[in-house]
Amino acid sequence: MLLCMDFGSDKVKVMVVDRARKEFKVVVSLEFNLADMPTIFGEYLKSASADIDEIRVSGALENTFHKVFTIPDLKGALLRSALETEVVKTFGSDYQFKQLDLGEILGHANRVSRKMMTAGIKRSTLEELANMFGSSRTKPKLYTSYPAALQTLLDGLGDLTDDPLGFMELDYPKSRITIFKGKEVRLTREVDALEESKDPDRSALAMEIYRTILFYNDSFPDERISRLIFAGNSTTPEMVENLKRKTGADIIPFIPEKIFQGIEEIPYVHPGCLGLALADPDHFSYGFIPLSVQDKNKAKKMMSLCFSVSLGVFLIFASIVSKLSLDLKNTNLYQGGLKGEIKQKEDQLKELGSEFIAHSIETSQPPWPQILMEQAAVVPLGVTLKTLSLKKIKNKWNGEITAVADGSDEIQSLLLVEEMQNNFARSPFFENVKMTKRELQGTLVSFVIIYQLKI
Repeated sequence: MLLCMDFGSDKVKVMVVDRARKEFKVVVSLEFNLADMPTIFGEYLKSASADIDEIRVSGALENTFHKVFTIPDLKGALLRSALETEVVKTFGSDYQFKQLDLGEILGHANRVSRKMMTAGIKRSTLEELANMFGSSRTKPKLYTSYPAALQTLLDGLGDLTDDPLGFMELDYPKSRITIFKGKEVRLTREVDALEESKDPDRSALAMEIYRTILFYNDSFPDERISRLIFAGNSTTPEMVENLKRKTGADIIPFIPEKIFQGIEEIPYVHPGCLGLALADPDHFSYGFIPLSVQDKNKAKKMMSLCFSVSLGVFLIFASIVSKLSLDLKNTNLYQGGLKGEIKQKEDQLKELGSEFIAHSIETSQPPWPQILMEQAAVVPLGVTLKTLSLKKIKNKWNGEITAVADGSDEIQSLLLVEEMQNNFARSPFFENVKMTKRELQGTLVSFVIIYQLKI
């Protein structure tokens, strides 16, 4: 089962989803104060840990950002560098961020630029989330932001179109307002909600929502929010009708039952958790990895590389020993059939042949230790070798390597592949380096490189 946790403000929202037969059924839905997590959630996690095979979490809204940047149409690492410069100028250097290319736009004098949707989360927040699961048997597979998870949910429900959409999750003590235009997160805001006794008709909360909509209209004067969706325990029919009258927007029903089973029996429906459940971690644009987890992953990849190299050395050594043993066995059988003077002459010829063969082996075999060390050296961090083979064809040693590049995103993975190919091409040990296969799988890139040894 899948455990989804939304660390929104003062309350932690928890949902357990059963994904049997590709269907989503909500099994458990909870919410509690963050201060109570060690006791309430700790006990639950102990009792249910055997049934939970995956965890996904989203960080608090105040520790994230979502913004669209317009960047000159650059390539590869230059585009990433320019985007990072804009992010640092706007939000500082305390964030990890991911981006999604929304396509080309024409600017002044028909200059082509790129529209980049970014999402960021504080590095310290990521580390805090990772530390919360330090003693857990299952570690989170996906870290993201609440608006990114909500975008996945609304996209799955078919609610995201080119017309601006406002989504209101109204709960005490914090309510969250998110405005989308298509898949763009245009605005996010968190507002305080008064106790029901102090604001029984939710007029104060409705006013905050209305002010947010007016602010959006001022920021995008050519657009109007024409649709609103309400969710959460603080929603009242009077407030919804009041906002509909003031804004003129259509009220879109929030119907997660179209995807999730068992919702009718659940007292708390958490949209952020529902979005986390729908996300595909292997093809999700805004999935983050804490730096401490990245370091552990690098250590695992280094161990995998060392194991691959050691296995390659062992296989080559075993092949050489097996070939020499077979040659020796055939030579002994040949010796046993020789007799008399012919045998003596044959023995002399055999000894000369053995010296020649030994000299040939000594002078023609490649320097395996140096070659294997060179192969290990040209493989960059972030690339894991899957197979390594060498075969001699027409006095030439032909090699093939299959590997997987795992960068922070698709661009970084492709750059790792290019770096490895260039390292092989520049090495004094290899020639005729070619890439015969390159396949993008989410943020991973599987590829095959062939080459020949210079001997």
